[in-house]
Amino acid sequence: MNLDRKLSNRNLTAAVEVPGYSGRGIAVDTGAVIRITNVDGCQIGDMFAIVRADPGEFLDTPRTRLITRRLFPVVGQQFVTNRYRPILTFIEDHSPGIHDSLFAPCDSGYYQKVNGSTTHPNCYDNFLHAAQELGLHFESVPGPVNLFQNTPCQPDGTLGAEPSPANPGDYVELRAELDIYLILTACSVDIGVNINSWKSTPLLIEVFSTT
Repeated sequence: MNLDRKLSNRNLTAAVEVPGYSGRGIAVDTGAVIRITNVDGCQIGDMFAIVRADPGEFLDTPRTRLITRRLFPVVGQQFVTNRYRPILTFIEDHSPGIHDSLFAPCDSGYYQKVNGSTTHPNCYDNFLHAAQELGLHFESVPGPVNLFQNTPCQPDGTLGAEPSPANPGDYVELRAELDIYLILTACSVDIGVNINSWKSTPLLIEVFSTT
């Protein structure tokens, strides 16, 4: 992939495609801008951020909700770690603006419950694999920010599970507030509920330095 290009005052320094049913990770420096693009549309991305200097510190969705007093992410807000430090800032949203931070990543237990499968790809295992590729070891998986996921909260308190409204080429941008590893998994849910148009498709991570 050709990285020799600029966008306004930004230089593209890295790009990683996340194939459907998989996960990938990348190191991102403080101040860099991360763009996550929905390549084919209607695809959810489970996003995780881990502090490079101490992987025991990571983006924590419950504590972020505690600080922001919001169920769902919006532009302008910061995501905080399990130690209440800002780790990412949501700076731009070129999508329908529907995202989630409530649902856990899909795992083998979910698929076994839905259809008895014990081998279906899942975001939990894909996170662990991507983390291992970065030299990281986790006993459990943090809660993700589910980009492009449409899970509206109903008046009776139940959560919907609707198809992602993201179109091909839609993207979001976030700024790294710490030196981090960013891990993104392409949600594998293709049974039980139609949230990814019944399949898992690629996502693109691009990292820009700013001048």
